Amino acid sequence: MKTFRYNWWMNNVKPKLVIFDFDGTLADTLPFTLSIMDQLSDKFGTRRMNREDLPLLRSYSPAHIIKMYDIPLWKIPMMTKESQRLLFENIEEINLFPGMEGVIRTIAEKGITMAVVSSNALKNVKKVLGEEIGRLISLFECQTGLFGKAPRLRKALREAGAKPEEALSFGDEIRDIQAARQVGIPCAAVTWGFANGNALAGYQPNYLVTEVNQILDIIS
Repeated sequence: MKTFRYNWWMNNVKPKLVIFDFDGTLADTLPFTLSIMDQLSDKFGTRRMNREDLPLLRSYSPAHIIKMYDIPLWKIPMMTKESQRLLFENIEEINLFPGMEGVIRTIAEKGITMAVVSSNALKNVKKVLGEEIGRLISLFECQTGLFGKAPRLRKALREAGAKPEEALSFGDEIRDIQAARQVGIPCAAVTWGFANGNALAGYQPNYLVTEVNQILDIIS
């Protein structure tokens, strides 16, 4: 299966910097996140998620979901911190998506700098990556906040000495596309995480990636 390109005139190039989101892109955290949603809702006094809403929610941006469930914005940081704490306590349940370790190794062999920009905690990210794979990633910008990825993407560019057009960002959510666009970084949306492929396609990422090994198809 070929990787779908929206900007079909773009040639596959060797970027100077490859940026990965963590949850839903590198690591399969969605099942665990769904398993603790009722616990978080009860603790912070928000409306429980209706499991029947999940297919619909996967088509929405985080801002839309927050509004739909009437979650006060001031509660978001506390809920995020608690979810990260619970994830760390159950970190043995979290794994990288199959084939992702090989992708990271291959990118490193090409001499391309890699960064992880994530709203998750650094200790969670590094624990799941493991020592060997973690050493292959040069930059970590973690705990970005739900709507704070763009400044961290800019910081990653500065630290890598790369221009926006010399980077490529991979993410699984609508907000990942929006943040990359805000900074001017070409972006690839992956369909194995939270947002469904049709929703991601509607935001016209530069690439829509349906299989892990297609990441290497983009990076020549």
